[in-house]
Amino acid sequence: MVLGRSDGPEPVFGVWRMALALALAAFLGGALGLVWQSAGFGEDDEAEVAEEPVEPVDPPSN
Repeated sequence: MVLGRSDGPEPVFGVWRMALALALAAFLGGALGLVWQSAGFGEDDEAEVAEEPVEPVDPPSN
């Protein structure tokens, strides 16, 4: 079953544009991730974690 005219030009899917957009998005995402990481957003405060007391666990006796 034909869904369109067969005598017209072939449809252009814009593969090169989609590939360029994907590469650009990957580059920008990586760059923003590095900026986010270097700015310290989303990290746990290491001093806060280190101050929590750790209680030793006694091994079970038989």
